Amino acid sequence: MDIDTKTVLTKKLFPSRFYDAFFISEYGRIEAARATRYNTCFSIILIGFGGLNRASLLESAEGLEFLKKLVESALGSVRSCDVAGLSEDRQIMVILPETDYFGALMASKKLSRALAAAFKEDSPFNVLLSHATFPRDGRTFQEIAGAGARRLSERKDSLWERLGCKGKLFWEIAGSLTGRNITGFDGASFDAGSGQDLSEFFIDQINELIMKEIARSPQRRGIMYYGTRNISASLPVMKMLSTAGATATKVFLVGESEGNVWEIRNAMPLLLDDPRLKETFFTFFLNEDTAYALICKEHWGATFSCFHTADPVLVEGLITKFQNEYSLQEQLG
Repeated sequence: MDIDTKTVLTKKLFPSRFYDAFFISEYGRIEAARATRYNTCFSIILIGFGGLNRASLLESAEGLEFLKKLVESALGSVRSCDVAGLSEDRQIMVILPETDYFGALMASKKLSRALAAAFKEDSPFNVLLSHATFPRDGRTFQEIAGAGARRLSERKDSLWERLGCKGKLFWEIAGSLTGRNITGFDGASFDAGSGQDLSEFFIDQINELIMKEIARSPQRRGIMYYGTRNISASLPVMKMLSTAGATATKVFLVGESEGNVWEIRNAMPLLLDDPRLKETFFTFFLNEDTAYALICKEHWGATFSCFHTADPVLVEGLITKFQNEYSLQEQLG
């Protein structure tokens, strides 16, 4: 987002809590030095736009009013200790002291909801958010800001944006992903089951790999949803859960109950009576370093139309949409 600092500030559009690029840069350097000295963390959120026309944003009443409303909404959704303003590369940035990766992710979602409520469907610009965290994404403020900028660019190019998932419901997205032929490095469709190169046991193998990843770093926070027709003791994932030690990853088993499922180790059952869960199986996994989603829709003859992805934007979005669909607590780790 290319914003002329002098133009913005001399028009006195924004509250006093919205700072210029020099202040944000200096504050960021101080925050990075503090985090290094005391072995703590901090994060940033960047706000950008898809299809931005700089002239229409800065040189029209509509664009300037949009910026003013955006900044006011952003300031209203962040904490009093958070600092917002322009970054050196003319992005809108919010600095979040003492905030880790998942804290920044949840703050980003809160900010996104505030902006959506403020603009409804009448915004002339597509608002995009990204975030980055010290020390995960860098040891200096410049490195953190650079990581946030790269992630903003990746979000613009993500399947989530390209397929227009933002305005769709969870099952609309799931049906779209399993019902079309998608190829690429960020996601792909494939068939499994009877007569296919991959058998239906491929799903169990994927979950086994994820459980091994969780067990390998038990202290790492994360979240996993495993959707199946019936939750029962005979599921292969049950054995994996029972043999794993305590982990910081929240595992949820989704489906109907078959027997006593309330004493499952390392997991929480989510008992949902939904016919769509009888024919669609899914696994969503997200932590600081890994993102993966697998969705398989069953057809006649024990065949499956499947889609999988390691696109963190799409995985995060699928988890959030699923939580919203069933009024679950919004959490990502």
